[in-house]
Amino acid sequence: MDKEAKLKEKKKIIIEALKRCLERSVYSNITVQEVADEAGFSKGGLLHYFQSKEDMYMELIRDVFDEIHEDHSRVLSGNFDAREQAGISALYGVEKFFLDKRTTKIFLNLMLYSFEDENIMNKMKEFFHKHLEFYSAMIERSHDENPQRRKTDIDPMVAARIAQIVMIGAGIFESVDQTNIDQFNLTRYVLSLIKG
Repeated sequence: MDKEAKLKEKKKIIIEALKRCLERSVYSNITVQEVADEAGFSKGGLLHYFQSKEDMYMELIRDVFDEIHEDHSRVLSGNFDAREQAGISALYGVEKFFLDKRTTKIFLNLMLYSFEDENIMNKMKEFFHKHLEFYSAMIERSHDENPQRRKTDIDPMVAARIAQIVMIGAGIFESVDQTNIDQFNLTRYVLSLIKG
């Protein structure tokens, strides 16, 4: 294994430890020492790979959001029309944000941290913008394939933002106050927004 591969492997171990810490606690209570202990590193060893807590969180953001983007892209890489892609996308969103409490906890912690750190906030904005553009493009494709749009239809960017809010918001609320909402109905609603 070359030096770069070893570096990536060590960083991955630390990031996975940070994720486990975030499942148990809030970002502001988690110390570098706690993450180092969870990863099986000394504090100095961890700081060899990440110079600060912020650096660790920046890597976490890249890791989580790259995973979401890659998974979503892989799911949609098949030969599907726009309406089928919208359905698959809605299902993926429900699975990732509504059913996966781990993702929701990490996401919430990143959101909270972003209000304290401008670099974290910029990374969060970047993710939301890419995600919004992805949904908006899908809605535009759906409208192009189904040109019978009414003049009262919602603008694709607005529909994309609503779909984003519903998906992420539902995951957050269900993590805190589980109501046993039927995931099929949630998926259908998000799908109706994405299909336009």
